[in-house]
Amino acid sequence: MAEGSIRSRIAALNLEEVHAPSPASRPAYSYEQATTKKKPPPPPPPGQRPQIQLRQQTVNNPPLLSNATTSMREAGEQPVAPKPATPKISPALPPRVPPRTNSQPAPGLPPRVSPSLPPRKTPTLPPRTTPTLPPRKSSEHSIRRRESTESVSTIASGISTLSLGSTKTGASINGGSMYQVRAPAYDPSKLPPLPPKRAPEEPKSRATLQAMKSTASTAPNRALPPQLPSRPPLPVRKESTAQEDNQPQRKVLAPPPVRSALSFGMNKSTETPPPIPTNRPSAETRNTEPGAPPPIPLSSRPNLDAIMASKPKPGAVASCLKCRDFSRVDSHAAQPQFSRQNLPGSDVGWLAHHLTSPFPSPTDKARVLFTWLHHNVEYDTHSFFGGTVSRSTPERTITTGLAVCEGYASLFAALALKAGLEAIVVGGHGKGYGYHGLRPGDPIPEFKPSGHAWNAVRIDNGEWKLIDCCWGAGSVNGANQPYSKNFTSYWFTMDNDEFGCKHYPEDNRYFFRSDGRASISWEEYCYDGVGERLTVYGAATSDHGIGERTFQPAAKFIKLNDPAEGPVVRFQFASVCVHWDNAKHGKGKPYVMVLHVGGRDGRKSDWLPFQTDGRVWWVDVNRVELGAMGQKVSVFAVTTLDGKDGRGVSVEEYKRKKGKVGMGFGGVAMWELV
Repeated sequence: MAEGSIRSRIAALNLEEVHAPSPASRPAYSYEQATTKKKPPPPPPPGQRPQIQLRQQTVNNPPLLSNATTSMREAGEQPVAPKPATPKISPALPPRVPPRTNSQPAPGLPPRVSPSLPPRKTPTLPPRTTPTLPPRKSSEHSIRRRESTESVSTIASGISTLSLGSTKTGASINGGSMYQVRAPAYDPSKLPPLPPKRAPEEPKSRATLQAMKSTASTAPNRALPPQLPSRPPLPVRKESTAQEDNQPQRKVLAPPPVRSALSFGMNKSTETPPPIPTNRPSAETRNTEPGAPPPIPLSSRPNLDAIMASKPKPGAVASCLKCRDFSRVDSHAAQPQFSRQNLPGSDVGWLAHHLTSPFPSPTDKARVLFTWLHHNVEYDTHSFFGGTVSRSTPERTITTGLAVCEGYASLFAALALKAGLEAIVVGGHGKGYGYHGLRPGDPIPEFKPSGHAWNAVRIDNGEWKLIDCCWGAGSVNGANQPYSKNFTSYWFTMDNDEFGCKHYPEDNRYFFRSDGRASISWEEYCYDGVGERLTVYGAATSDHGIGERTFQPAAKFIKLNDPAEGPVVRFQFASVCVHWDNAKHGKGKPYVMVLHVGGRDGRKSDWLPFQTDGRVWWVDVNRVELGAMGQKVSVFAVTTLDGKDGRGVSVEEYKRKKGKVGMGFGGVAMWELV
């Protein structure tokens, strides 16, 4: 019976037990319908890949493994060295087991048998044979050999028996013994006797040694060197003839006397220099001589006096900033192309280069930057009085044209550094707008380091110069007052000692004083001029070129009754430096300076003119003619005379027109009478 009919019969019986169908009914499904579909056979294996065309291998090319996996390659994309070829033997496949049916029991697994290891073979060593020792020689032979080994050994004794010239013979092929050629035995009694030892000689005396030096010590049986040929005799001198007697005979000079080393340059009082020859050829004679060099052109020789005169001297105009001519520098800084509105941008480097490149002097470079800030930056009074001051960058200051003291100092330092200068920003206290001096008895205020800012720049000769660009650009008049944009150059030319009277740095290293003091105390700075110094207005230096600290009397108060000082009081002041020329260095010819006094008991005021030599101004006044107690004595400049500019007016012209024409006055300084 076929296998399929058996399966269908079993399925029908199972269904009948569950559903009990009628005898005539046919099962709704058969076993064949419930069988699962067989899986399709796997696709046939692909054909073999075409073999890669092998290229010719050389010693420099590695094997080509373009289709190999990454595991077949080493680091650096280098192929793995191929393994040696081994014969590929395919193992024999086991016989195929026919498929097992359901009725057949499952075959049991065969018992696991461990393969037995082959027995370990013990290597058999050949029997160890001990070589036989040679027979022992007699004692007589050993004694003779010991005696023969007392000779000096040489390198040849260590040469191998197989080397060339060896005294040993090689062993025979049949295992014969080695033979050695030895020296014959000798009898010590037949050796010649040794010579007797020399007895020690006694030390020879000095006279004997001296005598031995005079004698020729030659070794016995030594051949003497051949004697040199004798020197030929000199020819006989001929007798002089009459003709030779007529010629002048040459004098034999005696050798100079021996002088000690101390006599050279030490005895100038006793030695006389050699005389100068009088027959020195002149310039005309030298030119006429054949082959003589051309004369030296004296016209092109440098003049030492002119060279020394061109060098700057201490105190000269070239080294004094107060009277130095900065007109060319100031005009260059005021050119329209450098105006803030005409700049191509806010580039600090571009502006610094074009402003300072025409001037090689560091002082001129610093001055042109100082002047440019006056023309292009104004004080930000709105932020200052409104309390909204904030830090400003140099680019922002160029763009807006507004800044406070910190903005002025920061922009100057940035421009100076771009121009190749050394510059720093100095912070501290300044006696500027809003400062009130101390009165006698007032306490010293607390130091506020962030009140003001200025600069220190290195100028000519490596000197550090203190400057204030903010105060040099203009002045602040008040909260609701416009900013006064007036150029005050003395904040650039003022010496550091005078500068330190109005500026106190927070770091004592930045005083840069020239009087030898490293710094001054905060108390000395605060008490400077308290109750002592007179009042000097700002125009005294900027408009008239007068030094602020040159006024006399220096005290602010003048006593009307002072027997110790005398009945006459001299008032005087001077220019900022000894080289100052107001027409050349200032704003024009000087004004006439007058002293306004109240008169006796203050009832008759007068305008007394100062005498001057162009550098110093002075006038003497009786103490009783100064005025009454509480009045003031002031110095004025006659700015206008009869409606005209008062510059260049002489003292005599002022006296002639005094009280006859209208005059205008400008304040310079003031004292108080007590």
